[in-house]
Formats: sequence, structure tokens, C-alpha cells
Amino acid sequence: MRSREIAIVVVLATLLTALYATRLAFAPIYLIHDEINFSLQAASIADSGRDLNGRLLPVYFSEPEFTAGRDPLMIYATALALKVLPLSESAVRLPTALLGVMNVLLLAWLARLLLGDSRLAIAAGLLLALSPGHFIHSRLALSVLYPLPFVIVWLIVLCKVDQGAGRRSVLASGAVLGLGIYAYLASWVMMPLYLALTALLLAARGRFAVTRWALAGFAIVLIPIVLWSVAHPERYGDLLRAYRPGEVTAQSTVIDATNAITPGDWRSRLSEWWLYFDPTYLFLSGDSSLTNSTRRAGLFPLAMAVFLPVGLWRAARRQGVERVIAIGFATAPLAVVLTGVLHLHRYRGLFVLPFGVLLATYGLQAFLASPKRACRIVGVLLLATVPLQFWDFYRDYMGPYRVASSEWYGGNLRGALVEVIQDPPESGRAYVSSGIPYADVYWQFYSRALNGEATTPPAILDADSEVPMLAAAGSVAVASAREPLAATLDQNGWRRSLVVTEPAGQPSFIVFRKP
Repeated sequence: MRSREIAIVVVLATLLTALYATRLAFAPIYLIHDEINFSLQAASIADSGRDLNGRLLPVYFSEPEFTAGRDPLMIYATALALKVLPLSESAVRLPTALLGVMNVLLLAWLARLLLGDSRLAIAAGLLLALSPGHFIHSRLALSVLYPLPFVIVWLIVLCKVDQGAGRRSVLASGAVLGLGIYAYLASWVMMPLYLALTALLLAARGRFAVTRWALAGFAIVLIPIVLWSVAHPERYGDLLRAYRPGEVTAQSTVIDATNAITPGDWRSRLSEWWLYFDPTYLFLSGDSSLTNSTRRAGLFPLAMAVFLPVGLWRAARRQGVERVIAIGFATAPLAVVLTGVLHLHRYRGLFVLPFGVLLATYGLQAFLASPKRACRIVGVLLLATVPLQFWDFYRDYMGPYRVASSEWYGGNLRGALVEVIQDPPESGRAYVSSGIPYADVYWQFYSRALNGEATTPPAILDADSEVPMLAAAGSVAVASAREPLAATLDQNGWRRSLVVTEPAGQPSFIVFRKP
């Protein structure tokens, strides 16, 4: 790289970090329970090298509510951050934010290799950086974005393979995809697919014989998973149930799982595949969930609705890596489609992000290279709308979206639990309503963040139990403002010491104390 290009990379990285990695505790407004669970596992690894079940450096982190196991790469990355930072909402989200920055820089590098134009490379990086879907998920302590750097690096290596690079590059292409398996459960479907695309590219270049090196690289890095599966054979059934492409049990075989899908199911899957590429989702309003979208912007910038189809047409007609990118875009939702729950988990198909941006960059190139001046002007104007649209999205994200999404993030349970942790009962016991989901893990997180260690969680309190009447004086209880337990506590002489509200002012939780 020339000194000028290095300077551009440094400036771009600095600006991206300022955009992606600041105010992480402010927006999104609260941690969702999956972020809490990931974070507690990471904190345990950072402290002792063992997970919450006491297993030393596990490959997968099993939990009662998710026996298939949480993805290791993100947990270890967060644990590394927690070796130097105290546990907090910002600290556990920081690794994902930095990963988002890395995705942008890697994609710009890839675009430079493919298109041979630094300006288009910067445009590709900005298209990804200013994609609302990428920005939102880069600020969550979740693992859905963690496969993307492996996909982008695989494409970078594939460019070199396509240009005639030798066995080492082919070996590296397989190894990178194998490492991606550790990033996210959906990678179990997607990474073998990309390995098959590598083999097809090599075959098209008359080099099919060296495919074995890609297979070797893929297999070598999966040795820890193989050893873990031997030591924990129940993992097989747990994994089948996690993706359950049919009604499967822990004893099901791959053949059983395949046979569980009827012809009608396959038609439904194809329908969902088509539905994933709904322009409303991609370019206008995004996911229906307010944890994955503001509902005012799509997964991609609106300008890509023009660039992407043009780029897809151009790439599909070419050979080599360009065609692989087109196929990668078309197959991006495969893992989520196989689960049959696209309407609930469309965000699991974020493999589409790098492929979509690359295709849009090809489309932008077509506009800018057109002999018609009008086409060039249109291309420039469309590109100029991207930062303008992102600015509108960002203002909403840091403002009205925080208010609108508070209930989607579980409400201000933090405010209630922190009150009890900082002012525990001098006598009696602490209780939390059974109607508050995941209150126990939230307690572990915030007690650990405030005190340096997880304290004994409150007892579970049911509205129909005798505890409201018989609890000792000095006891404290947390209940949802809208559940019957709140009225029961009022009727049994408990005093409302704190009403916790949401940003819009509505009460969400109440802290009661018994005189």
C-alpha cells in the first residue's frame, strides 16, 4: 500500500471507531437477555478460564435455555476485553463494535482487489458502514455479525486463488471458512456452502485437484470441535434441535432430520427464501423487530435498491469471484430458511451484507463508467443520498428509537435491580417477581458490574404465594408495574419505595419495601 492509501485507512478507521464504538450504553437503551448471557459467560472466562458450568476453555457454552451452546468466538473476544476493562454495558458491546469497523476495512480492501480503484473501494466501505442493518448489529453484544470477517477474508483469498495462487492460498481459503464455524451457529450451514463454491471456482479454472487443500484447511481447524463432540456426544442432538429442519429429537440422525421435511415444507422454505429478498425489508423498513431495526430504514441504504440489481446482473454474467459473489448473495438466507422461522429470525441471514454491498459497488461502477453523462450524474447523486439517509437514521437511532424500543429491550429492569443491589435489605429477604423474565441473569450481571462479583440472587416471588403476607419486615421486592403482584403487595402493606419509568415516562417496574 502507498503512504496515501495507508493514511486514508487510518483516517477511515478512526472515524468509523468514533461512529461505531461510542455511546454504547446509551443506544441501544438496555441489554437484552442474550447479551446478558453472552456477557456472563465471557466474564467467567476472563476471571477463571472456565464457563458458568465450570468447564475449562469450552468450545461451546451450553445453558439450560439453549443447550446447543453459545458461539465461542464472541465470548472469548469479550473475555479478552474484560481482562482490561471492568464489566459494563459498554465493555461487553465494544468487541462487536470494533468487529463492525474491521468488517468495513476488510470489505474496502476486497473491493480494491476486485475493482482496482481506490475510490470505489472507499465507496464500498462506506456503503457497508452506513448500512443501517450493519450499524445496528455492530452495537449489540450478539454473534450474528461475527462470521462476516471470515467471509470477507475468504473472498480476499479467493481473489488470489482465482489469479493462480498456489496451495497455500487454497489451504488458507478452507482454513478461514473453518474458523468461521466458531463464529455463529448458522455458519454450520453457510461455511460448507462457501467451501463448495471454492471447489466450483477451482473446477472452472481447471484446478479441481487442489480442492483437497481447501478441504484440508477446513478440516484442520475443526479438530477442536471434533474432540469436543466426542467428549460431549449430546451436542449432536442439541445442534439438530437448534436448527431443526423438521421435528427432530436428540436421537435423530441427519437422515431422520431430512426426511422430516415434507414436499409442502420444501415449498414453504422456497417461499421464505423469496420473502427474504422483500425490498421493503432490504431497503425501506428493515426487520419487524425493534431490536433489529428502527423500522424507518432498511437493512441497506435506499440507493442500493438501484445499484444492487445492476451489479447483480453484471456479476452473474462474469466468471470467477464475481459469479461467486452473485451466488453468495442469492444463498445468504439459506441457514435461516432451513429453520423455517424466517418471520422470527430474519436477522440470522446477515451473511447477505458483504455480498450485497459488493454487488452494489459493481452497480455504482457501471453508473460511473457509463459514456452517458446523465448516468454518471445519477450515480453520483444516488451515492450522495447514502450519508444523508444515514444521518436521518442515526438521529432517530439516538433519539426517538431509544424511546420506542425500550420495551423490546426488556424495559428498565436495570433501574430496579440496581436500586436493590445498591440498597439491599438490612433485614428480611430480597424478592423478584416470577413474572419478570430472566431477572436472575440480569441480577448476576449488574451485581457483578457494581460489586465485582455476583451476589446471591433474590428469591422468586409468586402473586399467589403467602410471601406477600408473611415476609419479614425489611424485605424488598421487585415487580412489574403491570402485573397483579404489584396490587397484591400494595394490599399487604408493602411500601412503594421506587417507581422505575421508561424514557417516555410510563412506569415499568416497582421496588417495594416492607416496613
